[in-house]
Amino acid sequence: MLALSLPAMADATDDDHDAVRRAVDSGKARTLAELKRVVMERVPGEIVSVKLDRERSILVYEFRILTPNGRLVEAEVDAADGRILEIENE
Repeated sequence: MLALSLPAMADATDDDHDAVRRAVDSGKARTLAELKRVVMERVPGEIVSVKLDRERSILVYEFRILTPNGRLVEAEVDAADGRILEIENE
């Protein structure tokens, strides 16, 4: 199973990680496990990396998924509500 640890997400700052943790604890953001399920329902395959980023003041998880046919797809998900913002190479 792929380890999805926060320190591996180099683009986000410690403040971003703390903000996500506070948001999840307060119910204002979804957990990484929940977001992973949302992405897997839309883009089947194997998650090969996850990165946390800040875009226009919102926290966004970028999932890279290797599809069964060998394509690499990137899905951007709003950390707060789990909404898929963009899927590239779909």
